Amino acid sequence: MAHAGLADRLEMLLVLRWLDEGAPADGELTLSVDELAAELEAGGGRGGVRGVMGALGELEERGALEVSWPGGARAEAQARLGEHLRQDARQLFGR
Repeated sequence: MAHAGLADRLEMLLVLRWLDEGAPADGELTLSVDELAAELEAGGGRGGVRGVMGALGELEERGALEVSWPGGARAEAQARLGEHLRQDARQLFGR
């Protein structure tokens, strides 16, 4: 839970991105870990990337999303927001 605060911020950011992309029914998002680290002000370099990756892991453990790394060790990820998270967002934001 060392990344809990960052994980909470990341969760909100991902929900907002999902909504901005038209709230696709499959909940899929393509993520750049470097961009997320910068946007969340998680720190520069490897520390920021590790923080975001840890936060993604925390969110995955919570069941908020599923993460895959189609490019292997690259800093690009595919995320699928969990159904409960999508339902909550739709209720709150009317989509």
